[in-house]
Amino acid sequence: MHIHAYNEEIGGMMFGMNHPNPLKNETYTGVQTPEEQKVETFKKFEKHNIVLALTSDGQLWFEDAPDKILISGRNMPLDSLRKMAESGSLSAIGELNPFYGGITADDESQKPFFDLAEELNLPLGFHIMPGGPPGGIYHMGMDRVRVRNANPKQLEEVLVSHPKLKVYVMHGGWPYLDDMKAMLYAHPQLYLDIAAIDWILPKEELHNFLKGLVESGFGNRIMFGTDQMVWPETIDIAVDAVNSADFLTIEQKEDIFFDNAAEFLSLSEEKIKELKSK
Repeated sequence: MHIHAYNEEIGGMMFGMNHPNPLKNETYTGVQTPEEQKVETFKKFEKHNIVLALTSDGQLWFEDAPDKILISGRNMPLDSLRKMAESGSLSAIGELNPFYGGITADDESQKPFFDLAEELNLPLGFHIMPGGPPGGIYHMGMDRVRVRNANPKQLEEVLVSHPKLKVYVMHGGWPYLDDMKAMLYAHPQLYLDIAAIDWILPKEELHNFLKGLVESGFGNRIMFGTDQMVWPETIDIAVDAVNSADFLTIEQKEDIFFDNAAEFLSLSEEKIKELKSK
C-alpha cells in the first residue's frame, strides 16, 4: 500500500543515497539508477509474493508490470489527477505530504484534494511522521517539519466534512498510539499503513504499536507497506517485522498483508481470488 517509483525527474536526488538508522545501528544502501531501483524492487516482489502494489508515481513502472502496479498520483495538479482518474489509470491519490511544508490536513490548501478524492470515489493516502532519517530531517532541507504537526487528530475535521472519503494514514500515526485508536474508533472510513515504521523502528517498538492497535480491535484496518524508495533491502526487513510478531495469528497477518488492503481498495471478489491464487 505504499511504495515509490522514481526516474531522474521524480526522486532523482535519492539515487546513491544511503540511509542511516541510528535507532537500530544500521545503514541501508541506496541503488544508483532508476533501472536498478525498478529491477531490485521487482525481485523483492517475487521473493515475498507481493502480487499487487499501490505505487506512488506508479505510471513510471506500469508498462513493465501492469498486473502488479496500481497507480497512486502525488504532487500533481488537480486537473492531471482528474484526467488520470477519468482514463481509469488512477487507483488512489497520495501521498499528500503537507507535513513537509509545516501544513496540517485541515489547512484550506488541502481541501481541493480531499474534495476531488471524495468526488471520484478514490482512496487517499496522507503522510504524517516519520519523514527522513531519525534526527536528520533538518539536514535534508526539511526545515518546516514540526513534531507538533504529526498527530493524526489533524484529520478529524476532514473526515467529518467528507463522510464518503476513505483515507489511510501513512506510517500508522506513530507514535500517537492512543490518538490513532481514538481516530479509528470514531471514523470507520479511516485506515492506516505501517510503511517505514516496519523497518525504521526497532522491532520491539513496532510490535508494541501493532499490538496496541490489534488488541483494541482495529486489526482489520492495518495495511502493509514499506515506503520503499531506493533501499530495496527494507522490504525484507518490513516483511519479517510482521511475520515475526508472534502475538499475531496467521489470520491477522493475512489481514495486514492482504485482506485489509483488498477491502480498502474495493477489489472485486474475482480479483481477490485471482491474486490469492498467486
